[in-house]
Amino acid sequence: MNSLEHLRSQLSNPANLITALDGHDAYFHDATTESEKPIAIVMAESEADVIATVSFCARHSIPIVPRGAGTGLSGGCIPHPRGIVLSTERLRKLEINTQARSAKCGPGVITKQLMDTAASHGLAYPPDPASMAESTLGGNVAEGAGGLRCKRFGVTEDYVLGLQAVTADGKLLLTGSYSSGGQANLTDLLIASEGTLAVITEIEFALIPRWETGITILAAFNHPRHAAQTVADITSAGIIPTVLEFLDGDAAECSNQYEKIEGLEKASAILLIETAGPDSNQAGQIKQFCEGNHSSFMRIETDTIKVDELWRVRRNLSKAVKAAAKVRISEDVAVPNSKFPDLVAYVAEMNRVSPLRINSFGHAGDGNLHVNFMSKSDSPADMHAIEAGIAELMRKTLDLGGTLTGEHGIGTAKRPYLAWEFDPPTLDAMRAMKAVFDPAGLLNPGKLL
Repeated sequence: MNSLEHLRSQLSNPANLITALDGHDAYFHDATTESEKPIAIVMAESEADVIATVSFCARHSIPIVPRGAGTGLSGGCIPHPRGIVLSTERLRKLEINTQARSAKCGPGVITKQLMDTAASHGLAYPPDPASMAESTLGGNVAEGAGGLRCKRFGVTEDYVLGLQAVTADGKLLLTGSYSSGGQANLTDLLIASEGTLAVITEIEFALIPRWETGITILAAFNHPRHAAQTVADITSAGIIPTVLEFLDGDAAECSNQYEKIEGLEKASAILLIETAGPDSNQAGQIKQFCEGNHSSFMRIETDTIKVDELWRVRRNLSKAVKAAAKVRISEDVAVPNSKFPDLVAYVAEMNRVSPLRINSFGHAGDGNLHVNFMSKSDSPADMHAIEAGIAELMRKTLDLGGTLTGEHGIGTAKRPYLAWEFDPPTLDAMRAMKAVFDPAGLLNPGKLL
């Protein structure tokens, strides 16, 4: 019996070890342009399968790449050519505790499924990444995902009560609400560690009471800086909408070409805002800020069907951008709210002078800007221009006091720039922590550090 066949014999279902990889190309990549072929894929159906796989790999020095739905945008689950992809997508436990206002979930549960199930119990799970209909909760935790509602309700990290995870030597680690000991702080270490410290097998999330849906405002502007200044004004006034989304003119045009929405034909930027509950006073204040910053068009809606139409501008964007370019690389940087207008203006200038098409959108209330670098070819010249543009964006973000990633993670895509943000002692501390959890370097090698 060869070594992989020995692993097969340890799994709950021998068919869950896949070594004939034809037709499984989806597991070779995430949503970036990177791709690699592993030696095998394990479709874990239980925590015991994860423990068996990790223990086997530890004994045989085989790299392990944990994977959820593969929706990531940083190369975080790109396989290792000598490694095994360990998929947790079939770990779909979902139990709601209405009294405790919590949910125990497998890492393979789709984000929207938790949202919908919580809603059926009169509760809510607020973090809402744009990929919520596809992304898994394990991936959200591993990458530190945010979402459109992050300004008012926070991000994934704010709702994780505890974790069960398998360490690099195949042992089960209990943190936070799962632990009766003093390991609670290990929860924060594992969140956003991108599968480099342990493989998550269960998560307990906090839930909150459902909130009333607010008023939706779409405001268009003739200059992106005016839209960004409106965001700064709203924040400075202490107003915290449920959602505050920004799209620059090129992003709005992309979306409008995909599905036309009245009033966006000549917009240089738009804001999509949902107020915190049906508070007409808050809506009136926001309307005044929009008008004071020269809004060229505005729609205020409460009707569910019309509100859904407005939000399609944002929800269609990813599909619209993919349809408009052969190559699209999306970066997510974040700056202090006061610097958001400067970053938006900088990206607009990059788009003006670049041979590429560069547009931006993001969770404006949190200073998080997603920048798309798009080209019609994958020629060496275009790919070099994209790499140069990304480096320029990273440098400007850090100059503005920002950070390299708001929610996508570092993965492989942003690893070259990590030393720009963190000094050598900090990087040494990160490496030391990795060595404690994974001394052989088998968990998601080559990612993050």
